[in-house]
Amino acid sequence: MPPFKQVLGLQEIALNHVSLILRKLCCDCTIFKKDIKFVIDYFDILLPPQIQSAICEKFLQDSRRIIYKEMLNEKYLYLCTELHAEFLWIIDCQKLMPSVLGELDGKQLKSLKMNYAPGQYDGGKEYAELESSSEGPIHLYRFLSTLVNLRSLKCSQLCNNTMLKILSKHCPSLEELSIDMCSGVDDDGLFYLCGFVPSEDCFGDIRSGAVVPSKSGCRKLKKVHLEYTCAGTHGTAVLLNLCPDLEELLVTPDVSLGDVFYLLHGTNPERHEDVKVKYQLKVLKSYMELDEDVLSLIAKTCPHLKAITLRCNGVERKDRNILANLLGLPIETLDVMNCSMPALLWYLEICGKNIESLTIEHLSMASMHLTFTRTHLQSIIRTCPNLRKFTLKLNNNPIRPDSPYSSFGSGLLYFTNLTHLNLEGLSISVEDLSIFLTKCNSLMELHILILNLEILEDNVLYDFLTSGCLQNLRYLFLYRPLLTISGLKRLVKYCPKLHSVGPLSSWSISEKERENFIKEIRINNWDLNVANTEMLSMFHI
Repeated sequence: MPPFKQVLGLQEIALNHVSLILRKLCCDCTIFKKDIKFVIDYFDILLPPQIQSAICEKFLQDSRRIIYKEMLNEKYLYLCTELHAEFLWIIDCQKLMPSVLGELDGKQLKSLKMNYAPGQYDGGKEYAELESSSEGPIHLYRFLSTLVNLRSLKCSQLCNNTMLKILSKHCPSLEELSIDMCSGVDDDGLFYLCGFVPSEDCFGDIRSGAVVPSKSGCRKLKKVHLEYTCAGTHGTAVLLNLCPDLEELLVTPDVSLGDVFYLLHGTNPERHEDVKVKYQLKVLKSYMELDEDVLSLIAKTCPHLKAITLRCNGVERKDRNILANLLGLPIETLDVMNCSMPALLWYLEICGKNIESLTIEHLSMASMHLTFTRTHLQSIIRTCPNLRKFTLKLNNNPIRPDSPYSSFGSGLLYFTNLTHLNLEGLSISVEDLSIFLTKCNSLMELHILILNLEILEDNVLYDFLTSGCLQNLRYLFLYRPLLTISGLKRLVKYCPKLHSVGPLSSWSISEKERENFIKEIRINNWDLNVANTEMLSMFHI
């Protein structure tokens, strides 16, 4: 049976009850901000800051994944900032800005998420409206200047260069910065983030190899994501060079990391031997093809890389030359797109024992000759004995049965150490699936979104359950299998750690059967999620 929900202690019950009351207050149109002041004063008298913060955490625990716009209003903001909350989510800043943000004090915040009206992005409109308001930006900027203990900021459709300048001056503890769909952020903003006024002289000093110390207050930055902004090659180069502790960097897809490294160190491979700079990058993602020379430069200047995402060519000789540059790096997580399998297997023969996470993806524009076969699958199992996470996305292609599994005889191999498995966009047989699952007793998360999931019906599931391979399973996502309510109940019986399963609306289960099963979960107090359509967000494969 699934695990039972823990019996709540008295303190937990009290926290839940108080947070529920606060939610109702925030959603009650007859309650105004001035009324909330009495609640805050009452809490200040009776409760220490730690308990106030715990109440806010309970108050927000459901809203981290689901947007309750009617709840995340000015009353909620006022409550959380006054009650020592460490996490805050501001939705639709443009509407709240003038009347609310100017009064907030965020000195206790450690994590902040801000975005424009969700789902209403329209090019550069958010930036234009922000700047056109005479009071809005001033209040927002004043609020940002109070974030002296902020560690993580996620900003969507709202950030601009001025905000980055403020972060640089007032957020010395900032470690993670994620900016998404912000047309007001460009190269100048990254100069500001590093503590400099944008100038060719500064950039010229960096390119010449001169030691230019960062003037930014954000000396602890480790993770920066700049997705769909106007920041380009120059700004990214400055950021990489002036943030000495930066471990993860993700840029807008149309900015080539190859151009960034060439801009810093030149395009002449002969001069790369003299480069002495060492970056601290551990995670590098590139969705554009990188040539061999720039990969060699990256390998030389980023000796600590543990995770890399590469888009390959699909031609064995070229892909082998690309992967050869990774041989001297401590790679543990490897994601390859459009990679020739002979080239990949050549690399895994040498370095596969170090690989803990592997993603193989064929994009829609992949070469027609790219294939994945049973022999390839056997080779991956053999060369990657420590593999824990495996993702296979083949863009609507099958695992080709180049050889029957019986031909491998006593040498037939199975996955045994996987904890996470993700299969998408491919067709497989029950035999193929057995290679993935039958002896994989450590599996905790299984995500299958294949083209022929009708192969997975009750009897097939029973065989897998009998083998014991799913005994440690916690999260299961299957889209449109032919599993009935009998299969679901057998699954629940044999998976004592199962926490989330579904989406049941796509299974061969009637609505009435689903409702009865949900009632059974409630009656038995199981800690099992079958109703939440946002289960997809739980899979971090």
